[in-house]
Amino acid sequence: MSAATPLGDLELIRSGPAGAVTAFDAPVDGPVVDGHYPGFPVLPGVFLIEAADRTVRQWAHGNVPARDGAEGGEVDLVAMDRCRFHRPVFPGDRVLADVTVTDNAAGLLFKAAVATNRGKVADIRLRYRVRDGQGDGAEQGEQEAEGAA
Repeated sequence: MSAATPLGDLELIRSGPAGAVTAFDAPVDGPVVDGHYPGFPVLPGVFLIEAADRTVRQWAHGNVPARDGAEGGEVDLVAMDRCRFHRPVFPGDRVLADVTVTDNAAGLLFKAAVATNRGKVADIRLRYRVRDGQGDGAEQGEQEAEGAA
């Protein structure tokens, strides 16, 4: 994870076999918020996707067994199947990322519902594969994404 993220640490609210919930406070200042949009600061949507991804990875560390020499809980993002933003996230908002998992032949499918106290702000669907210990998985993920296109 990049040190450049303005989200900081996500607070793990709960984690279980069906998914996980994390929370964070949207930053109140800084170049990311101030510049998006001048005079109407909002948290860029890419950080909601990041929160969903980081929630999945926190869930995986406690719920995905090791495979073929890989460390337990290692998953690779294969694709983002859906991303819909419903309303903006404002500086200082408390944001919850609630992800649920479905395991199928194509890998792990996660549905993320991201919300603030004003309601749902995003629906996101992410697909992952369990890392197998053979390299970093980036090559296989790229091949799978090209095959789906």
